[in-house]
Amino acid sequence: MPQRPSGPLIARKRLGTALRKLREDANLRIEAAARELECSTAKISRLENGLGPAKAWEVRALLALYGVTDDTTRAQFDGWAAATKSTGWWEPDADLTDDDEDRYIATETESATLRMFCTPVLPAILQTPDYALAQDDAWAPERSRADAHRFISMNMRRQEELLRPDGALRLDAIVDEAAVRRQIGSPEIHAAQLRWLADLLDSLAAQGRNDVIVRVLPFSAGSPGRAMSAFTIFTPREPLDPVSAYVEETWGGAWYEGADTDPLVATFNELARKSLDPRATRALLRDP
Repeated sequence: MPQRPSGPLIARKRLGTALRKLREDANLRIEAAARELECSTAKISRLENGLGPAKAWEVRALLALYGVTDDTTRAQFDGWAAATKSTGWWEPDADLTDDDEDRYIATETESATLRMFCTPVLPAILQTPDYALAQDDAWAPERSRADAHRFISMNMRRQEELLRPDGALRLDAIVDEAAVRRQIGSPEIHAAQLRWLADLLDSLAAQGRNDVIVRVLPFSAGSPGRAMSAFTIFTPREPLDPVSAYVEETWGGAWYEGADTDPLVATFNELARKSLDPRATRALLRDP
């Protein structure tokens, strides 16, 4: 199954990072690139920072300036330039998402691994439709029922991608015990969610799959330290793309890249050390 398009955001950042590195490796100042394209230095800066689409002729001209003649490399840059004008798979429903959600889905689509700490609810990518709808009713009460169903359907498509048997996307989730015990929706909806998740994890374990790992951070582990809100660390498929992370906040979140994600990685590793193993987690889900 081909990878779904992630939209222009990731492609623009990837292309810009690669062009900046080529310019710096060629020991050229940004003014030289601007003269080559007969444009302002601001335009080159925007291109290198992934702030807009790229024209194929612009990219080819810069590659020539930087001494790139290899046909395979030039074709790769042509592909990246074309992708800066692409459409993300979720964009037909983009009226339901804000900028952070768009960036989150785009980054997830280009990731090999997600490491996440989940609180105060279970991870959206592993929710049943009924549980997700109950949570959406509380999170966005102004949303119409039709739009809520569209939003949940979009999340179900993310779940399908995660659960594909080829393991294209790997998930390592640590779930706060409070998220397991907190009732979302009716008692029946909440019980069905826990049962579905336990059944799923049992099935994956029986298949020998280790690409979806869920561990509960129990109350007995004490304080979660600095992990006072949910966060996700994205490891990209493309080596050129940086590791990035998103920390959820009540009114919007915060993004981090590269070395700035190191404290979050250390926090995740500490939480993992304190968490139940997958087998004990499945037992807790069945008997909370």
